[in-house]
Amino acid sequence: MTIRWTQLRSDDRGDMTIKATVGVFALILLLGLGLVGMRVQIAQAAVAEAARAAARTVSLAHDGRSASTQADDTARAVLAQQSLTCTDLKIDAVVDGRGKPGEDGYVVVTVTCMVPYADLIPGLSGTRTVRSEFRSPIDRYGALT
Repeated sequence: MTIRWTQLRSDDRGDMTIKATVGVFALILLLGLGLVGMRVQIAQAAVAEAARAAARTVSLAHDGRSASTQADDTARAVLAQQSLTCTDLKIDAVVDGRGKPGEDGYVVVTVTCMVPYADLIPGLSGTRTVRSEFRSPIDRYGALT
């Protein structure tokens, strides 16, 4: 029995198809993971911007009673502008060092958002908690009272 070289080459053709299929599947999986990671980073950036804007709004407020409401409204507006949906949203504003006008102090706003994975990538289930905190100095000449 003699085997010709052309017969050996023709028998390996199916192997290349399997390698290409596995390679394409791995590439699609890597791209999908990259998209999920990118969307999570975008959600984190949106929550950070909401905390930053809310802290700045509160630091400029002249009325301590409405500062919490202003922080909530500002953070929600930023998240809506960024098209980020939170299943559970918590906005905490803490004012430290408030006192007489002209005294230094600061505001710390923490925004915690539970983002559903379905909002990030359609078809996925579950949620991811995204949290951001920002500290802003209080306006010295319009301090919270």
